[in-house]
Amino acid sequence: MEKLETYSLFSRYDAINIALKRLKKQLVISPLSLFLLTAVFIILVANSVFFTKLTAVYPWQEHITFIVSLSLLTIALTCLLMLLLNVILPAKVVVITLLLISALVDYYAVAFGVLIDKTMLQNIAETDIAEAKDIITLSLGAKVLLLAILPSVILCQFQLKSISRLQSLRQQALSILAIIIIIPLLIAPFSAQYSSFFRLHKELRYYTNPLFPIYSTFSYAANTLSSAHKKEFVRLTQYIEKNSTTKQPKLMILVVGETVRADHFALNGYQRDTTPNLSQQPDLINFSNVSSCGTSTAVSVPCMFSFSGREDFDINSAKTTENVLDVLATSGVSVIWRDNNSSSKGVADRLTYQSYRSSDVNTECDVECRDLGMLVGLQQYINQQNQDTLIVLHQMGNHGPAYYKRYPASFEFFTPACQSAELSDCSKDEIINAYDNAIRYTDHFLAEVIGLLKANSAQYNTVMLYVSDHGESLGENGLYLHGMPYSFAPKAQTHIPMVAWFLAPYIDAEKTKTHQRHPYSHDALSSTLLSLFEVSTDLDMPKDISSTLFYFKTDVGH
Repeated sequence: MEKLETYSLFSRYDAINIALKRLKKQLVISPLSLFLLTAVFIILVANSVFFTKLTAVYPWQEHITFIVSLSLLTIALTCLLMLLLNVILPAKVVVITLLLISALVDYYAVAFGVLIDKTMLQNIAETDIAEAKDIITLSLGAKVLLLAILPSVILCQFQLKSISRLQSLRQQALSILAIIIIIPLLIAPFSAQYSSFFRLHKELRYYTNPLFPIYSTFSYAANTLSSAHKKEFVRLTQYIEKNSTTKQPKLMILVVGETVRADHFALNGYQRDTTPNLSQQPDLINFSNVSSCGTSTAVSVPCMFSFSGREDFDINSAKTTENVLDVLATSGVSVIWRDNNSSSKGVADRLTYQSYRSSDVNTECDVECRDLGMLVGLQQYINQQNQDTLIVLHQMGNHGPAYYKRYPASFEFFTPACQSAELSDCSKDEIINAYDNAIRYTDHFLAEVIGLLKANSAQYNTVMLYVSDHGESLGENGLYLHGMPYSFAPKAQTHIPMVAWFLAPYIDAEKTKTHQRHPYSHDALSSTLLSLFEVSTDLDMPKDISSTLFYFKTDVGH
């Protein structure tokens, strides 16, 4: 009896095996059909943000035929992309790759409103492991499972027709030709709508998944490869001269903040007391109308120290081009960069650089190393200097999405504060509470910087300047974090705080204060630093009111 049951089980197993083999034989399709299935799946399930943005501009009721045409066009272009990739990669590898990319892009678009363009790819490339941990969540894993892994398993059950390489190339060429013919046929009946789509609403194409992220990837790779050959240092100055009209040397601490938006600074009228210490500084100058050079650290930090300005800034050549810190160091100013962020983004490559991301160096570490640790031992460094000195402190600041990690527990002033990097787990109020707590910690940090400078004001003309690199979206219109293309980034990502404190009689405080509400930008930093340290060059620097933050007295003799 047992033998009969065993035989029966084997028979059933064989029957299932045979049925599966027969089914697989029936699931034989061409690469184009596989790509078409994949493209349709991606458009339907991984483009919700695109269609939301699209229908806000072109309502369904009035533009249904155009939306259908655009959907078919997107499918056709996705198929075309996969056919081109198939020339160098197996079809199933192409499918799996695009599904994975689409799942990742869709997650960050839905969860944070993040766009994957060249700038964001640079951010990703320059993000360290500690920062990456904050944006790798269980929700991301679930999205990848549902939109990439499971569909890949299902689609890979299809068997591709066995043909020669020559036949395969011929079919690919014919398929590519067919799609190229179809594309204008899809566009022609709706030329008016397509004209406005491409000219008036360019930002909509940034949301097409995976087309725009893949285009951005190739563009970023091309720029990276191109810039890799430009390793020779480009000197912009032929003439550098440093003067000194003050008896005492100058000591400046420049604090480069991280991800702080101006409208959450109490100094700028925010209803919450996020800057209790700075607000009590009578000599503080608050520049309330300042715009960032970019919407990400990777762009803003090198841009603010460059001589080109935002409009002409080239991220690919910045690392090998002379910046204002290089000029100051050449002039004889002692320049040091202390970093509690990921890096200086190439700005300090030729200067003294110290990282404070490790407890081996930073003595102020708990769940992570604190910005305050960059001040430890700084007095000893100052004591060793006998010339003009510039100290740059690059904060971790308000780096998201794990705002709750950016401050010690003792600074949890606004409650309840979001305790997760998974922002969807928290209410908008909880997210803002955590964000504002991090600003209060920056306020404390800046107060300590000012205290250090006050302690050295008998020996130096002292200056503190704080400026954030960019702002942050906190859920407005469904957007979180930062990194949006500058052309349509919200003000929350570009309007930044900038404050100055000094005990330096050669600076005209009253005249400077009269311009503190004037519109400035990161572009003013380089000329301001040269003016503060009385460094002249042969660079053609702008002379308008926006070119420098400070105004100076003459014949001070201090």
